Amino acid sequence: MFEVVANIRLRNRWALIAIALLISVSVSLMQYFFSVQKNDANIINIAGKQRMLSQKIAWHGDKLLTSQVPSTDHQQSLDASLSLFKANHQYLLLKNDNGQYKYLSPELIKLYIQSPIELDLRVQKFIQQVEGLLYKQEKIDPNVFSVKRMEELLKYLDQAVGLFEKESVKKVAWVSSAELFFWLLTMLLLIGVLRFVFIPMEKQITKALSKYQQQKDFAQQVSKNKEHFIARASHEFRTPLQGFIASINSLEVSNSQKSIKTQASYCASRIIAMLDELQDLQALSLGRWALKPSNENLLQSFNKVLLGYEFGYSQKGITLVTTLDSTLDQAIKLDHQRFQQVLAELVGNALKFTEEGAVTVKACVSNKQLTVRITDTGSGLTKPVSKLTFNSSNQNNHFQGLRTGLARVQYIVDAFDGNIVFENTSQNGVRVTLKMPVVIDESAPSLSALLPKNLHCLVVEDNPLNMHILTRILSQLNYSYECAENGKVACEMATKNEYQVIFMDLNMPIMDGFEAIKKIRIFDANTPIIVVTANTSTEDMKLVYEYGASGHIHKPIGKQAIVDALVNVCMSSEIN
Repeated sequence: MFEVVANIRLRNRWALIAIALLISVSVSLMQYFFSVQKNDANIINIAGKQRMLSQKIAWHGDKLLTSQVPSTDHQQSLDASLSLFKANHQYLLLKNDNGQYKYLSPELIKLYIQSPIELDLRVQKFIQQVEGLLYKQEKIDPNVFSVKRMEELLKYLDQAVGLFEKESVKKVAWVSSAELFFWLLTMLLLIGVLRFVFIPMEKQITKALSKYQQQKDFAQQVSKNKEHFIARASHEFRTPLQGFIASINSLEVSNSQKSIKTQASYCASRIIAMLDELQDLQALSLGRWALKPSNENLLQSFNKVLLGYEFGYSQKGITLVTTLDSTLDQAIKLDHQRFQQVLAELVGNALKFTEEGAVTVKACVSNKQLTVRITDTGSGLTKPVSKLTFNSSNQNNHFQGLRTGLARVQYIVDAFDGNIVFENTSQNGVRVTLKMPVVIDESAPSLSALLPKNLHCLVVEDNPLNMHILTRILSQLNYSYECAENGKVACEMATKNEYQVIFMDLNMPIMDGFEAIKKIRIFDANTPIIVVTANTSTEDMKLVYEYGASGHIHKPIGKQAIVDALVNVCMSSEIN
């Protein structure tokens, strides 16, 4: 018996040492590449500043050229901008001791050095012309700051930024591959531990305990240890994952890197969701849970789930079509958290098995019964599904991953006294129909009843895409709107016209949102101003409220975020 224990202990120690070394190497490598990415972000930031500085130089230079009276302010600003522009350009073209460019890839070398573009030569000529204007050293080409020339220079500077970003994305992809490799290696090591440590351990202990007629006590102890191990392992995984998510959310990245940040957050959240599935399935299967009904708006419960999957569907190029009946817009007594788990699992499962086309979600409440139909254009079912159970031998092609989520769905649906049916469609996809009784709280106001009516809005946004998204949502809410491309135009429009709500971006040319809010509040203290920004800085958010903002929404925006903001504004103001 003692020899068995000693043998197991030795194997376990070696396995733990190997896993610890592998994790340490993986973390060290990841830290190194994160530092490389930080440097890449700095380079991209510098390249991006070149576009802004060139525009600023052109503006001040044009003012000096066209002004008959010398302007000290324009000269000083031009001098400062030019100095920074030159320093940035020299930094981007730094060489190492071997005479090779430190930051330029072959594509960037071709853009900066080689013909026909020769961006370095163009920049040097531009700098020479500006210096000639600033220091009156030579005759200046009057067309140096023309729209055509500046657009041409900006185009090539934009290409440079794009190539710098492209190189950064390649490194991110490499890091992702390295991370996947170490993950696979860890899995192989764990399989080895299972094969050469735990399986032999189980056999040896069972044999030893059988000899001493203690098999029953041992089995009970193993069961308890397994449960504690799952709980402990889940806890140990969650702590670093929560810190990882918090670190991602606190990162301030450029617009071009927002999708990468969103993807990282999405993946980390999915890992936590998988841990939840394992623990939740154990509690459900053992009956250690109970429904916790609450009176909440059912439409909001749907939107919370569907909005969370917009990123995943857009990344895969699948259209998510939602047809949510107005009967959902009422208070329903239901365990909304458990229902959202069911809906999320079904919508996520449809995404997994749909490679092209669309996933349609339809829902309504009729005769105190909720009916939800989710139809995809995926691969379909190879055989009928009558009952969702957790069976690792089930190889149905429409269920992958941990295969615990759909088992949880069945437990929860049964607790709701509901029924769920899976069937193939004529287009080889799958249609899932969920029906369950609900209790309607007719005394609670609907979400649409809380929304203000007939709003005329002013949308202040310099980005055409963001402008389009926001105005489309306002149109869906049957609101009229006018648009302004910067804070200065918004102030002028606000003095001439009456608006019920102003949606204000913060980072804009000519006049930013901070200054615009201050100026509007001088002559209009009542009109609600909702800040719509990608800026998550606590100091900046505190500042906008000091200037007079009524609320804020963080980009990327969705319809539910706009609705929630308007409802909050409606409840705290006199909008009707």
